[in-house]
Amino acid sequence: MTRDERRAMWHARIEAFKASGESSVTAWCATNNICVPSMYTWLKKEWQKVDTAPTAQQWVSFDTIAPKVSMPSQLTLAIGVVSIQIEEGFNPTLLGEVLQVLQTHVK
Repeated sequence: MTRDERRAMWHARIEAFKASGESSVTAWCATNNICVPSMYTWLKKEWQKVDTAPTAQQWVSFDTIAPKVSMPSQLTLAIGVVSIQIEEGFNPTLLGEVLQVLQTHVK
């Protein structure tokens, strides 16, 4: 059995356990002739996969519009734990490059 086949088999077993409504892993494993420690090992892998899955982020594009009223000459852009202060006369190319890096690395 290949690694992918084994993963698929255990994923199907875990889904069957969840769908069964059984609250006891031990009881479900006994009924289905599954090794309890193996089931817990694969459940742990499933939980870790969920815990480490990247959160969905959606970047929004926008067009700048010339202000019709007097506006502050600086802007603070916050993305996750990173905050960037953008002042009048900023370099748009540099800002674009910084945003690309943040898009790749900030979660």
